[in-house]
Amino acid sequence: MRHQIFLALMLILSFSSCKKFLNEQPISNLIEQNYYRNTEEVEAGVIACYDGLQKVYDIEFKLTEIRADNTSGVSLEGDWGAIKFFRDAPSNFFVLDYWQRTYNTIARCNLVLKYLDNVTDPVKKKSFEGEAKFIRSLMYFNLVRLYGDVPLLTAAIKFDDFEKFKRISKTEVYNQLKTDLQTAVASCPVSWPNNQLARATKGASQALLAKVYLTLKDYPNAKLQLDPLVGSNFKGNTYQLNPSYAAIFASTSEMSKEILFAVRYKASANGEGNSFSYEYSNNGDARNVKASAPYQALFETADVRKASTFNATNGLCTKFLDPTAPQRDAGNDFPVLRFADVLLMYAEVNNELLPAPTNEVIDPLNEVRNRASASVYMAGMLNNKETARAAIFKERKLEFGFENQRWYDLVRMEESNTISILNAYLSATGNPAITVPAFRLIFPIPQTEIDLSKGNLTQNTGYN
Repeated sequence: MRHQIFLALMLILSFSSCKKFLNEQPISNLIEQNYYRNTEEVEAGVIACYDGLQKVYDIEFKLTEIRADNTSGVSLEGDWGAIKFFRDAPSNFFVLDYWQRTYNTIARCNLVLKYLDNVTDPVKKKSFEGEAKFIRSLMYFNLVRLYGDVPLLTAAIKFDDFEKFKRISKTEVYNQLKTDLQTAVASCPVSWPNNQLARATKGASQALLAKVYLTLKDYPNAKLQLDPLVGSNFKGNTYQLNPSYAAIFASTSEMSKEILFAVRYKASANGEGNSFSYEYSNNGDARNVKASAPYQALFETADVRKASTFNATNGLCTKFLDPTAPQRDAGNDFPVLRFADVLLMYAEVNNELLPAPTNEVIDPLNEVRNRASASVYMAGMLNNKETARAAIFKERKLEFGFENQRWYDLVRMEESNTISILNAYLSATGNPAITVPAFRLIFPIPQTEIDLSKGNLTQNTGYN
């Protein structure tokens, strides 16, 4: 499998070469026309898509967790401070780096889809399509929430197809997401053998599609995707909460029934490790990024998530510790979709659909709190939609600290509410002079990409 990864990555790198710098024919015969010829080679391309996810999720915290109200302590200087304190410019390197890594992964998915007809095994062909569309959808879902309107590429393109660089409305991007994820739900298998647990499944596709619908406030369709995942008494046969919250993140006990989808890493394995574990430490480039005082204060004393999320002495992240791994080469997986997320989405969807909170709202919420040894909500405590909604968003904040979820939750709230929360947080953490204008709820389009597009790619309002 590692040989396949190497071949696929070399192929992709050869496609990204710029023609104006290299006019000779490549010496190697590993070019697009000579690869993806059969089932095995297309599968190598699928594996390369997962490799792309490793690169994306290794840095995603720079645009999400750093930006949100869970963390504090970021230096006022450089690109870190610019992201944290809402003064990032189109030249910000983190904004560019995430964009490029994400579109590189999308390009890998599009190559797989281009050569699907070379797959002779019908079962694998169906699965490859579902996996590629799941990964591509995950990337576009992140892009559209972070940057707004973005180029929508659903097929492999040439480097000089400048017309394809134009931004497409969020509505059209979301429509493509829904179409692709419906295919993924129908095409991905229910499960994989233990040595392939990193691969996309039907359940992961349903959960991601539910999150797309939830973001769009299409609650009936979100519920349709969540119902089969939740199962009887909120414990499905395939997915359930891990009894130990800490075990979810330990490198020795990963991929439990809690995990619907995770990006997998392995320490000391020729570049298969992650760097974000180290960056969250006191020695990383993001040093002193820690749980903010207001965030720490949200946790009840008995809540086991507190110790598993941050160090009570210095506030540093404890969720992805791998003390035996080399620097920037840790083996902790990054959970993208957990069953706790499914339960809290289910509670939220039911709250929005029902006239008032019922057991369909309170029970899944309490299921998550019970696992955390936190106090539960009794009958009558959440007596209207607004109080239940606030409780659910608070629970998401407690449950998913340092998992890149909070920023995405903030930007799907009502805009005025989001800005109020961020401004209050900045004031409470010693930055009352900083206020957040609405245009900064999405990031600027990287200037480098605008320049390369020959003017076809345009900037977000406010960043010109």
